[in-house]
Amino acid sequence: MSEVTIFNNPNNTQSRAADQKHCFSCGLLVHNSATQCPKCGAKQPELSLGALQATNEHPLKKNNASNLVYCRGCGDSIHETALSCPNCGAQQKISNTTNAYSENKSKVAAAILAFLLGGLGGHKFYLGQIGLGFLYLLFFWTFIPAIIAFIEGIIYLTMSEEEFARKYN
Repeated sequence: MSEVTIFNNPNNTQSRAADQKHCFSCGLLVHNSATQCPKCGAKQPELSLGALQATNEHPLKKNNASNLVYCRGCGDSIHETALSCPNCGAQQKISNTTNAYSENKSKVAAAILAFLLGGLGGHKFYLGQIGLGFLYLLFFWTFIPAIIAFIEGIIYLTMSEEEFARKYN
C-alpha cells in the first residue's frame, strides 16, 4: 500500500486540489496516486482501459448502494454507469466498447490523409464522418474540398492529443 495524504472532507464543502480525487467507494478526498482508500480500504482504479479490464469486479461499485458511486471530481453521488459527472464534468471511466468503429484514430494519420487524399474526403472516411466524405467526393472536381482538407490537416496537427481524442475517438 502506498503512502497517501488524507484530505478529510465529509460534507464536500472544501474544494478539491488538482492532485486530489474522491474515493469511488466512500467519497473521501485522497491523493491522485492513492491505490487504496485509507478510510474504507477500497481499491482506487486508474482511469485507463487496461486497469478496468484487469479487474474482475466493477471498479466503481459502491459498497452500500447497488447503482451509485461518488464522482472522482466533486464527490457528488452519480450513477455507476456515468462516463462523466453531470455536476462537474469530470471523467469517471473509459467505456469498454470494442468494435471496428471505436478504435483510436491518429491525428497524424488524419492529417496525412487530409493532405494527400483530402480532396476526395479520405480523412473524413478515416475519422468516421462518412456523410462528409461523400460530400467531398461529390464536389472533388471543384477543388474546394482539397482546399478545405488542407486547412483541416493543419488544424489536426495543431490540435492537442486530448482535444483530438475527445472529438474523433
